[in-house]
Amino acid sequence: MKILISSCLLGERVRYSGSDSSSSIKNRDLFEEIISSNMIFPICPEVSSGLPIPREPAEQKNNKVYTISNKDLTKQFEKGANNALEICIKNQISVALLKSKSPSCGNNKVYDGTFTSTLIEGNGVTAKLLKENSIKIFDETSLEELKEYINNNF
Repeated sequence: MKILISSCLLGERVRYSGSDSSSSIKNRDLFEEIISSNMIFPICPEVSSGLPIPREPAEQKNNKVYTISNKDLTKQFEKGANNALEICIKNQISVALLKSKSPSCGNNKVYDGTFTSTLIEGNGVTAKLLKENSIKIFDETSLEELKEYINNNF
């Protein structure tokens, strides 16, 4: 099966801080099983849109994405989301494993725009666009659900 995956989960140092997110994966064995037994397509939507590493932290507020210094990065985040969707369409990918809570990739929960680590209901820009295009989204906290989905559908 083909899976779009957030590059930071694979250990690529693409996060805003210049770090990766591999330490957020609690079930490392299951993660390794999933990535080794499926065709993986890594992407960092933010970096694919031209944003640098490192970069200012960004959060969603009022359907836009702003940095901590109030710079509007909505267009860049939308470009990254479109890049991810293009990869999915081109490669017939119907499942994505994305980084939780990210303003790009967050699935069902994102930070609220106050830069106080407060989570609210919502999806990252990329996760939202992929969902709108019938791509099933999972994050590193739902690996068991992803494994079950793979077993039941492929």
